[in-house]
Amino acid sequence: MKKTFVFIFSFLSSIPFIYSQLQIGGEIGPSISNMGIQGDGNLIPNTKVYTGIKAGIDLKYNGNAGLGIESGAYYRTSGFKVRVEESFKIYGLDFGASVTAIPVFKFVEVPLMANYSIGNDRIKASFSAGAYAAYALDGDIKTRGRFLIDFNLGTYDLNMNNDLFNRWDVGLIAKAGLDIPMDKMNIHLNTSYQHGLTDLSDEPILNIQTKPYALNFGVGLSYKF
Repeated sequence: MKKTFVFIFSFLSSIPFIYSQLQIGGEIGPSISNMGIQGDGNLIPNTKVYTGIKAGIDLKYNGNAGLGIESGAYYRTSGFKVRVEESFKIYGLDFGASVTAIPVFKFVEVPLMANYSIGNDRIKASFSAGAYAAYALDGDIKTRGRFLIDFNLGTYDLNMNNDLFNRWDVGLIAKAGLDIPMDKMNIHLNTSYQHGLTDLSDEPILNIQTKPYALNFGVGLSYKF
């Protein structure tokens, strides 16, 4: 019984220490993404980047010697652009026309990273690396045309329940940033790179593999318990 009371007292005494190392906050910023497309049936050799958004809740636990764990929950839009151009002549005059397709996917993402921080009470540098898992909530394809002027062609929903899509994206992520302490608050400035390892398409006939990657920038504010 005495040992039980000692254990309970020790555990309760450690709670303030645990919470004193915990940070919770939010961050938001642009996400510059693209899609790596490979395979024998790859009909899209060149893709261009798409600028979306990444926003969410960030959780960080700082342990001893600057080591810690970082996680959270984020909403991220990821996609790419494909442009087809054609030129022709009318009565000796040169004209050009183009069509741009922009597939966009909306993900909910949860990362889990090891974190290392170094610095002082005025500014700290932070480095994190680990893995993430994301689930595609929705997707659509936006289309635009150009012939003398730009105009919208329409937006078409993607059926993510179709067998051609894999809604899970699992990959690696690395993050670096600066923390500016302000009493109980922290201002965050960071950048991260993530690369998917899973194939988002399931197309055995055309043999296409699609893996997303993105460069993210974020600014945020967190509270230190």
